[in-house]
Amino acid sequence: MAYTSSLNDHLSCSVCCDIFEDPVILSCSHSFCKGCLQSWWTKKQEQQCPLCKRRSSKTEPLRNIALKNLSEAFQRENADLCPLHGEKLKLFCRDDLETACVICRHSEKHANHRFLPVDEAAMIHREEIQKLLKPQKEKLEVFVETNRKCENIAAHINIQAAHTERQIQKEFEKLHQFLEDEEESRITALRGEKKLKGKKIKKEIEELSKQIKNISHTVTETERQLGAGDIPFLKKYKATREIVAQPPPWPGLPYGALLDVAKHLGNLAYAVWKKLEENVSYFPVILDPNTASSDLHLSEDLTSVRCGARQQLPENPERLYYGVLGSRSLESGPYTWEVVVEGGDSARWELGVKMGIYQPPGSQSSIHVKWLKIVLDRPNGRYESASSNRSGGWDRDVLRVMQKSHWIRMRWDTMNTSVVVSFRDPQTNQIILSSEVPSMDVLPFIHTTDTVPLKISPWNRTM
Repeated sequence: MAYTSSLNDHLSCSVCCDIFEDPVILSCSHSFCKGCLQSWWTKKQEQQCPLCKRRSSKTEPLRNIALKNLSEAFQRENADLCPLHGEKLKLFCRDDLETACVICRHSEKHANHRFLPVDEAAMIHREEIQKLLKPQKEKLEVFVETNRKCENIAAHINIQAAHTERQIQKEFEKLHQFLEDEEESRITALRGEKKLKGKKIKKEIEELSKQIKNISHTVTETERQLGAGDIPFLKKYKATREIVAQPPPWPGLPYGALLDVAKHLGNLAYAVWKKLEENVSYFPVILDPNTASSDLHLSEDLTSVRCGARQQLPENPERLYYGVLGSRSLESGPYTWEVVVEGGDSARWELGVKMGIYQPPGSQSSIHVKWLKIVLDRPNGRYESASSNRSGGWDRDVLRVMQKSHWIRMRWDTMNTSVVVSFRDPQTNQIILSSEVPSMDVLPFIHTTDTVPLKISPWNRTM
């Protein structure tokens, strides 16, 4: 024990008083931990030996390989010895979760405690740590994938911003010179939102990167502990277990991260008309490109939609598997809008409403999202109604229609606790479908499988 204590003194850094770690040697022959020496020099603001104060001419002292090897060998040799009794650590206390020697077993500290041989204890607790580590690894994969999706959203924000800015400028080119102030204010608002949401998604990515780094560090450090010897592993088992047993939060894509393009482009001309007192077209429904499926292409003014080649779009939570929604919930009724659905020999179209609101992942709300729509299928040339049910399926009925309509008028009237949704042929005034539905957030819905656009008609006072 005396020999060990003496050797321990010779292998200890005089700065940190611990066994040398990555030792370096100065020209005065004194050795220190590399990190300790650099910290000392930083603190003193001069390069001198902490012992003899002799000034060093080298900013990067040579590594003391021999002392490093000797220090590591000493640590390995004494890792299996009890620091109190100098005996071999052959036991593991199941009550205190720490290693012990045969003398420790009979001490007052471990009275009436349960013990296992270190090899048996290491095997049992390694399996436990492996099980606890598995969710960490799985969660790490989720964080990496979520981070990738957020980066795609961040890139798409810039694309949206550039495209939307061009459209705003194109609209304002149609107006007189004195409208430049209005144009500038809208572009400023767009850029402000881009900056705000850019910062928000950047912060989200930074947080995800931080979580990824933390989880990666936990996984790496834990696997390093698992690969260590039984005694070093069991010594740090308690602390390691506490770390890996705490699951990180579940990542999720931020809802509403994309730019609100509809706010900048929707009803743009109508808003300007209020100031100019000129007659412009007003569309009661503006489509939301953030909800459009990848095969749908919206017009520049967001009032018509057609089917086309699939686009590379971010996987934001608002996006539909098929179809596109209106940008705003419908106001309390009556409220009317029309869609031109003829467009030549259209293959198939669907018009309707979505009732209910989007629920982010992990939400505790149980709001049921309900759909109501009419469908025209060209192969059989018939109209069908389709409404979603709580089992996840659709209730369908064939509708009796006198003739194929050139366009469809939709109307909803708000009652006390419900909304009456109706679909009508404006030419014949025939009601195609009418249904009373719960009073919830209502969004228009459009879908087509044809390259011929479905066009929302401008608002007129006779509707």
